[in-house]
Amino acid sequence: MQDIKDVLDAELSTPPAPTFDVAATLGAGRRAVRRRRLAAGGAALALALVVGGAGVTVASQFGDTRSTLPVAVANGVASDGLAPTDGLVDESPAGYDPQDDDVVLVRDGWEVFERVEDPVTGLEPTTGGGPITDSVALALRKGATTTWVVLYRFAKEGTTVATQGGGGVAETETESGFATLASWLDHQRTLTFRKAGR
Repeated sequence: MQDIKDVLDAELSTPPAPTFDVAATLGAGRRAVRRRRLAAGGAALALALVVGGAGVTVASQFGDTRSTLPVAVANGVASDGLAPTDGLVDESPAGYDPQDDDVVLVRDGWEVFERVEDPVTGLEPTTGGGPITDSVALALRKGATTTWVVLYRFAKEGTTVATQGGGGVAETETESGFATLASWLDHQRTLTFRKAGR
């Protein structure tokens, strides 16, 4: 009888291990908030573009922010469709040109070292907006900072809209916890995007 009591005392004397990591949970929550803000910004941009005369509004609001410096790209990375800029409306180092659907703007001082065409084309954001008709993912670096970016566009609606609506997600390598663009994209496909029509 004393043996059973000793065994129970030994087993119950140490508290059970925590069921989750508080720091990791808080970090994941902060990353989710950033993603939602970027998605909301993309939705707001799409809404602004749908309003009549959006092309004129966008042109006057953003002005021509293209830089005269070339976009820095690593060996083997295509530079077609990339244009330099000295300003964007959010914190992302890259974004679609609000005046030209075929151009991706890259902030001065950032190098594109990896590029993936159409990584989420055919999907739709979990926040809604419809099927994605065009997308690009970029791995960019500036000094010691590496940032993953995925940009996407929806189909044009009507003939009066100058450009397509869309959005994007950007996260630094440190914030995301992913060491490669491919692994980050796999995560984003399950977290931020879903099959169209679901």
